Amino acid sequence: MHLSTLAPAKVNLVLRVGPIRQDGYHDLLTLMVPLDLADAVDVRIGSRRGPITCVVPNRPELDGEGNLAARAAQLFRDRFGFENRIAIRIEKRTPVTAGLGGGSSDAAAVLRCLARAFAVRDRAALADVALEVGSDVPFFLGAGSAWAKGRGERLRPALVPPLHLVLVYPADPALAIRAGEAYAWLDEARRGTGARRLGRAGPFRLSLMGNDLEAPCLAKRPALSTLMGLLVGTGATVSIMSGSGPTLFGVFPGRSAARRAALAIEAGSERGSELAVLLARTVRRQPGVTSWRSPRSASSRSTKRS
Repeated sequence: MHLSTLAPAKVNLVLRVGPIRQDGYHDLLTLMVPLDLADAVDVRIGSRRGPITCVVPNRPELDGEGNLAARAAQLFRDRFGFENRIAIRIEKRTPVTAGLGGGSSDAAAVLRCLARAFAVRDRAALADVALEVGSDVPFFLGAGSAWAKGRGERLRPALVPPLHLVLVYPADPALAIRAGEAYAWLDEARRGTGARRLGRAGPFRLSLMGNDLEAPCLAKRPALSTLMGLLVGTGATVSIMSGSGPTLFGVFPGRSAARRAALAIEAGSERGSELAVLLARTVRRQPGVTSWRSPRSASSRSTKRS
């Protein structure tokens, strides 16, 4: 069986971070929305026992069992008792280690494909597997935009109007931020003052947007403040950091305004700078899973019809 789906990126429109829990994680209240920026994920399931393989063309450092998608497949097999060979292929379009959830989304995409292939309908069990892979994975198994609490596993659907975004991702390794670093910097900044109250999930409005991890990350990576200024200077209504960064994004009044801003930021960036500027729009629903079809066979059908 050969299945395919898309693995959308996400942004955190709201990210409130509470105290550290006994399990070492922080309590969260976050509003996440999927984007039309997405990786393409293909999953082949063999009829016989075999290994799990994972390849990411042009990104060999992401190949193999260390990829979250491969880990998701292994945990799925362990939980539900399957041993079939699984081959995963991911066409990466979402920047890596960018605060956009790309790896978590790939993992959720694989779980959706495997659940379809093996007719697994136990949503609670799938959610347990997703959380074992990573805190953001349960969100990508959900229906779409959602408030998430706890580690991210307690989801409540949210209505978010279509938003036009410009994403600015600095690929310079000197600006990279690991999630563990971001939370450690926040804990350091809060030492002696305590964590803020998380508040409650409610109807979305632009004035709610904010990210508790942003201030300590900008303090450690001052160059990100300049990039945020570019977004505001080109017309962003609001500009914040997504997740644990380093990607920054701005909300614009419409697609045309976002496109003009993206072009202006690209034109103003230094030649040769490692800066990716991406247009994106929020979407309401996570994508479905379909049987894979060769582009060649689609072309043949079109020719026959004509």
